[in-house]
Amino acid sequence: MVVSIGTPFVAIAEDVPFPRDYPVIQSQQGRRLPPLSSRALMYEAEDGDFFGVRQEKDYQGYTGSGYVKFPVIEGVSLAVTVTIPQEGYYALRLRSMVKPGDTSLAQVQIDVEERSVGAQRLTVTGIFSDVLFYYPLWLSKGENRLFISSLQGEWYLDRLTLEPLTKELYQTMLPRRNLVTPNPLPAAQAVYQYLLDMQGKGILSGQQIYGRSVEINTIFKEIGKYPAILGIDLIDYSPSRVERGTKSSVIQEAINYWKKGGLVTCAWHWNAPTGLIDKEPDKRWYSGFYTKATTFDFAAALENPKGREYALLLRDIDAIAVELKKLQTAGVPVLWRPLHEASGGWFWWGSKGPEPYKKLYMLLFDRLVRHHGLTNLIWVWNGQDPAWYPGDDVVDIISVDLYPPERDYRDHEKELRALQASSFEPKLCAISENGTLPNVEAIAQKRLPWAWFCTWNGEFVIDGSGKFSERYTERGVFKAYYEHPWLITRDEVPSLGRDIQ
Repeated sequence: MVVSIGTPFVAIAEDVPFPRDYPVIQSQQGRRLPPLSSRALMYEAEDGDFFGVRQEKDYQGYTGSGYVKFPVIEGVSLAVTVTIPQEGYYALRLRSMVKPGDTSLAQVQIDVEERSVGAQRLTVTGIFSDVLFYYPLWLSKGENRLFISSLQGEWYLDRLTLEPLTKELYQTMLPRRNLVTPNPLPAAQAVYQYLLDMQGKGILSGQQIYGRSVEINTIFKEIGKYPAILGIDLIDYSPSRVERGTKSSVIQEAINYWKKGGLVTCAWHWNAPTGLIDKEPDKRWYSGFYTKATTFDFAAALENPKGREYALLLRDIDAIAVELKKLQTAGVPVLWRPLHEASGGWFWWGSKGPEPYKKLYMLLFDRLVRHHGLTNLIWVWNGQDPAWYPGDDVVDIISVDLYPPERDYRDHEKELRALQASSFEPKLCAISENGTLPNVEAIAQKRLPWAWFCTWNGEFVIDGSGKFSERYTERGVFKAYYEHPWLITRDEVPSLGRDIQ
């Protein structure tokens, strides 16, 4: 049977049903791996070619004559030549171990010849054990050169095992289909399922607005189509801005966009609850989401749940919950991206390091989901560094914000691999902010599983008069990408259970 589960078209075992999408693999935590096939091929890691790695025997439990140590140096690799009896997709198991007691990141990337396959994060086990690689490998009959590279951390590889992809293995690899929110809004589950099913089939277009939909309307005038996703920001619902007179209409804009067939993603430039410096030239009250514009110490606030500052954190979260509930009441699912770009440190929620940040993320999750009972949120993590990852049980999708130089069109494959290795179990990956449009043609050719992109507002798409700007993306390139069959616009998004008005 010839099927397509990625690129190129491939032959796999006869008992495998036609897969609907690019295979993103479910975590093995709590699951037993199927027994090894009688057709399994085993290769000792120490028999490969070393590039910055070395053979060792210090830890027990290895097979063969030793194991290969991947030191804490980015980009070191091991090359192994494998001989395959029949072309097709193969499952890869890595008999590996993360340094006992090591809490740092251990990440592996697999390439076949010159083609990147995927990357993932390894759990700390302290013993040699088989880890199923998240992504099936397309291998040609005869010799294939596999490259096992370390992205971060210190870990050890004892053996590689390859076996033909079967139905049982494929089922073990299926993605998590349920959202992290218990009993989610049916429309939210439908949106998430749709994004899962679209992997390897296309990338959804998105456009951020600040207030009114000027950018969205400009795109329609240029292309004749609307982006699939509308991006909004709850910045002006922050209490420390509201008390100074801010107002916003983006909630209604989002409801209207959903009713017309689009999806909604939402960020929150959280103006600090208190401690606004409010001085010229760059520390004014309306810049209170920046670390430099506030004295608010959220880490100290989190350590004192009975204190005034902690109460202000809850006040702000509760105020945002009111707006998110308006979307829920209207039946609108939200790709919810709070506390973004944390590891950069330029926003106050990232100013105290990863542990306080993760604690704040958990407070936000608990308050919105468990206290306020919000069920329309699809949680999108955007910490920009895997050391800041809060956990698989509170994240549905992982995203990254990318701003390449003007008119520099990239597929961002390197960033995708780094993103894939942020979580312990596989997650959807998205470009949640961009300036210059990503290279849709290159993404399509490689079938890179980017779920969506969302171009930031203002100068990245319009000039001061609201007309289309070519500063970042040239008009011809913009039109070519929006007309590309791989790019999904609003008219191509299914109903997902809503009534289109």
